[in-house]
Amino acid sequence: MNLDKIKDFFGNLSQQDLPTAAAVFVGIAMLFFVLKGGKFLMKLLFFLIAAALFAGAYWWHTHK
Repeated sequence: MNLDKIKDFFGNLSQQDLPTAAAVFVGIAMLFFVLKGGKFLMKLLFFLIAAALFAGAYWWHTHK
């Protein structure tokens, strides 16, 4: 796994990238809830929210 791209991404954050970084961090937190959640519907809900946040972060980062 190449961690240099991740290091460069977080090292070069600017004012316009704050929504991207916030969505990524919240998405990671939602994935944590998926792993710790008990009920299937809650896991599914948190997974869908995390996927939407990651998709939004990717869109924001590529269309700025």
